[in-house]
Amino acid sequence: GAKVTVTDKKTKEQLRTSIELLKDYPIELHLGGHNIDDFTNTDYIFKGPSVLWDAPEISSALKKGIPVEMEMSYVAKYYPGKIIGITGTRGKSTTTNLIFNLLKLSGFPVVLGGGLPGISTIEYLKTATPKDYLVAELSSWALSGFHREKVSPHIAVLTNIYPDHLNYYKNIEEYIYDKQAIFTYQKKGDYFLLNDNLSNQIEKVRPLFFDRLTPRGPQAIVSKKVSSLFQNKKIAFTSSQEYFSKKDFPYNLKYLRGDHNLENAAAALQVAKILGIDEKKAINIISNFKGLPFRQEIIGEKNNIIFVNDTTSTTPIATEKAIEAFSDRDIYLVLGGNSKNLPYEKLLSKLSKVKKIILLAGSFTDQILATLRESSLDKLSKEIFNDLEKAVEEAYSQASSHKEKAYILFSPGATSFAMFNNEFHRGREFNRIVKKLIKLT
Repeated sequence: GAKVTVTDKKTKEQLRTSIELLKDYPIELHLGGHNIDDFTNTDYIFKGPSVLWDAPEISSALKKGIPVEMEMSYVAKYYPGKIIGITGTRGKSTTTNLIFNLLKLSGFPVVLGGGLPGISTIEYLKTATPKDYLVAELSSWALSGFHREKVSPHIAVLTNIYPDHLNYYKNIEEYIYDKQAIFTYQKKGDYFLLNDNLSNQIEKVRPLFFDRLTPRGPQAIVSKKVSSLFQNKKIAFTSSQEYFSKKDFPYNLKYLRGDHNLENAAAALQVAKILGIDEKKAINIISNFKGLPFRQEIIGEKNNIIFVNDTTSTTPIATEKAIEAFSDRDIYLVLGGNSKNLPYEKLLSKLSKVKKIILLAGSFTDQILATLRESSLDKLSKEIFNDLEKAVEEAYSQASSHKEKAYILFSPGATSFAMFNNEFHRGREFNRIVKKLIKLT
């Protein structure tokens, strides 16, 4: 069999949970840094999504002609069935699970994969057949591999685009370029579904996407193909482009809040129409979808105060959406963390809807602090917290003293790397704190 070496810059202690899961496999671990020999004296490399293509170790391997693969582009090359791929700055996890749930409850042979925690998509290659469907969440990092392999999914869904990961990409153009891989290599008979509001989200999207597509006119019907072929110097569109918007899902979502989730639901309904799923059945399945953990998730309630876990809000735009979704009560917002170098001016304007702001320490907090002190001084907590538990306790104390119906909304708008391993670690800690707080008070 093959000799497998796993290397990571993180230490054994930092990767304790992952190492425990791998303990029964014959794997050699090189942790706490990289040895260049591991990359230049091997036959094959699988690169993690967050590892840059121009990292010295990867560059050295490529110069020697050693194949470098990524999981999802490898799967896309060899999966015998049809792939439905979903990407976007926000909403891709919810939309991915909406579509998977829709197909599963409609009797399709379907599996769930992509960038979701705890799922190894490559395992599906062992048993997949041409009749099977794979619904996959695709990050911009994963899609960089699609460019290299020149593959795109059968049905590509683009939920939205906002500035993101500018602590990883040199500029927004690089980020958008990777996102483009979801449709760039589609063939005739494939489908590209995109948010009708895309051109309004960031100005730089228009020349990269909409100037190549037919705009949606009043005569267009959401269930019909918009076009079959577009020519461009860089991209020849042979797939069918179809647009969706929140207006295309004028129904009640029992468990999901906000216009952004109506857009996610509309995308799922569009997929249902392409696959011939009965519309009434599809609407019922989508309307009853209960949502995902850590995404505007209600954790509990005490004394008319509802605790909401939105830890996957790692961008300012995500916190904007959360504030809009929970505007029916006073909001005590737990905000802050480390920066992705994203614009935050629109978020600051939304803070007028917030009763109090409890700040967590980090570089993003440092960036916005001066403006907050000028515009929202009366809303700010007296200190910046290095401890999430103390921040949540402060939010609860503030909310309790006003004796009004309220939300404690944990929507950081920033990354968690200063205090936690990732946003999910941060979210689990918030849940633990809330459950303890509810039990004690």
